Amino acid sequence: MIHPAEPTLEINGIPPKLAGKICEGLICEQFICSGESVASANVTYLRFDGIWYRLYFEFQLVFWRVFDGEPKPWEVAEKTWAYPHTNVGEMFGILGQRLLSYEMLLTPKGSKVIFIFANNQSVLIEDADDCSSFRVDDSEVVR
Repeated sequence: MIHPAEPTLEINGIPPKLAGKICEGLICEQFICSGESVASANVTYLRFDGIWYRLYFEFQLVFWRVFDGEPKPWEVAEKTWAYPHTNVGEMFGILGQRLLSYEMLLTPKGSKVIFIFANNQSVLIEDADDCSSFRVDDSEVVR
């Protein structure tokens, strides 16, 4: 009898070593199509040690990239697509906080990355059915 392989989380790029560093930026790029929000965290930008990192997903696949420059909202007007930014770090008091750890996990519908900060807040970036979203909670709630 052939047993199907257990699904595994794939990672494209090199996950940065961020534990112990101070968060200088955390921005989620939303995706809006024809005026309707499709994803609240289509792309997530994180800044540590003066370097921006770009985090995004496909099904059970996490992408990490270094990002040059400053993230900026953008749009494709002829397709009615917009990519506004939410400054999650500023909104939730995460800027200036030390990142204790982060982990990347496989889920039945995709994957997620959980960031745990020294102020007992967690940021969950989750891709489910190719739709990425963010949530900020107390560290104990997110897990």
